[in-house]
Amino acid sequence: MVNWLNKVIKAGERIKAAFRKRATKEELAKSNYVSCCKGLVSKKEITSNYHTCPYCSKHFKVTPAERFGYLFDSGVYETFKTPHVAVDDPLNFEAAKSYIDQLKSARKKTGLNCSMVVASGEIKKIKCTAVASDFMFMGASIEQNEGEAILFAAMHSIENKQPLIIVAQGGGMRMQASMLSLSQMPRTTLAINEVKAAGLPYIVIMSDPVAGGITASYAMLGDIHIAEPGATVA
Repeated sequence: MVNWLNKVIKAGERIKAAFRKRATKEELAKSNYVSCCKGLVSKKEITSNYHTCPYCSKHFKVTPAERFGYLFDSGVYETFKTPHVAVDDPLNFEAAKSYIDQLKSARKKTGLNCSMVVASGEIKKIKCTAVASDFMFMGASIEQNEGEAILFAAMHSIENKQPLIIVAQGGGMRMQASMLSLSQMPRTTLAINEVKAAGLPYIVIMSDPVAGGITASYAMLGDIHIAEPGATVA
């Protein structure tokens, strides 16, 4: 019995040691490899294959700039400065880390004011308006600034008679803005309806993940829906 207990204790110590040796987020970011179907796959292989695994076709997350580079002819496109609300934290949301500090951190990490970027360029020589999100910006969640970006894209689409493409991604409405976030669901829905009323195509590309209020609003209104293989849509 004693020998058996000693073995269990030693096994537990080995497991604890293994966990302590796990790579940090910083170390993983600097690594030349990512984990996928075959264990470790080199980042070079992933990048050269349009940020997808060459073995199982898993799609890895990309920045809006990378997305637009793949989407538009020859990677040529124009981005726009979208409207920004005057107050970042109108509800004075309190948590372990203030919402203001969370926004500052996300903006520093991504170089963006909000999680969405609007661009225009040609796809097979057809001028299009497109929206893409950066998952590194608070999980590509939605609040007022993202809502303004979608409204801007819809109006740009209508005014320039361009099809609208949205790459839907994110965990849903941002809880730090509460009802102000939830109000973006009807706002974006109305904006998309205006695009359709103008007789313009609306195409949704579902990336990973698409959930919550994103799924319950603009992500499910497309004339055409295209999903990345393995994308979580909930």
